[in-house]
Amino acid sequence: MQYVPIKPATPPQVPLIDNSLLGEVFVTGIAGCANFHGMFVVTLESARCDHSHTPPLVERIVVARLALTGPAAQGLVAGLNDFLTQQGLSPSQAMMGEATRQ
Repeated sequence: MQYVPIKPATPPQVPLIDNSLLGEVFVTGIAGCANFHGMFVVTLESARCDHSHTPPLVERIVVARLALTGPAAQGLVAGLNDFLTQQGLSPSQAMMGEATRQ
């Protein structure tokens, strides 16, 4: 009798539906990250000017929270790293103090 390993079935590719009516969020920074029971939560902020004061005050306003599973967080980091490197903004070079546009 010959042993034949069973390959796991690859899940079918689910189509992506682009929602052109979805709003966008303008982010100027990350306020913080947390691991909440295995969900990785990234709190996004935006700098806003309060013109009711003279001179206007710049405030950091929380604009969104992004909650990701572990694999989704890893995919986001890997995808952003690849994209930024292609754009000449390598995160690893920036962390080593070599942040220059190539």
